Amino acid sequence: MFGRKSNTSAAEVATRSAQVVGRTVAGDRGSKVANKVTKALGLGHVETCDDPKCKDCTPVR
Repeated sequence: MFGRKSNTSAAEVATRSAQVVGRTVAGDRGSKVANKVTKALGLGHVETCDDPKCKDCTPVR
């Protein structure tokens, strides 16, 4: 009813939030740990690559 309307699921929001925290705290290693944790919880994972033109994932650099 209130707030922003979007098609983003709660699982995706949690996964991306964990990804940001992991990357902020421990860089690339934290990102990998966050992926393992969210994947183990059944929330999914964020794929990353080095291609800046890739539209399917978040560029690492």
